[in-house]
Amino acid sequence: MERKVELIFGKRGSGKSFLAKKLVEKTPRLLIFDTIGEYDNGVVCDSPESLANFWQPYQNKNFRIIYRPLKPQDEIEVIAGLVWSCGEMTLLIEEVDCFCGPQTISDNLAMLIQRGRHKNIELIGVTQRPFGIHRLLTSQAKEIYIFNSNEPRDREYLRSLLGSDIDGKLDALKQYEYVKWTDGGQDLVIGKA
Repeated sequence: MERKVELIFGKRGSGKSFLAKKLVEKTPRLLIFDTIGEYDNGVVCDSPESLANFWQPYQNKNFRIIYRPLKPQDEIEVIAGLVWSCGEMTLLIEEVDCFCGPQTISDNLAMLIQRGRHKNIELIGVTQRPFGIHRLLTSQAKEIYIFNSNEPRDREYLRSLLGSDIDGKLDALKQYEYVKWTDGGQDLVIGKA
């Protein structure tokens, strides 16, 4: 299985987190950076100490960790470094735009995006706003799922990224549907969460 960068875009309530849960439901080694308290299928850690206590005995086994950071901005660099040192796992980051803005990105997160596949690391980023994320993420993405998005700057960015066909596809979406773009793929495909 190829380890890749996948992105999920869409406004609140569109089905982003539901799709993210489906994408990782059979993932054997998973760490979710859950800033919004959306996930509960796994061991929930809400402090660096509780994460360290769980991590030590299980880091070489299968695990499902949901980390709910107290200070997300401060902790993303540590979590990304932990994932890099462990390797062979999936990291799902909710509200990835908060940690990977247009002008700023932590060193360890950039390393995961650029070279994570060499350590068998998959990264899934979920955000409402594609316009507000670092271009490193979109340039390395192998799959992008786009739920309904009406914000003009988001639409403009998606057109520049995926072509003008995206507008018609997005306009045709029904509740909980998304447009899926695959790197190297021929067409934009509509799916349902």
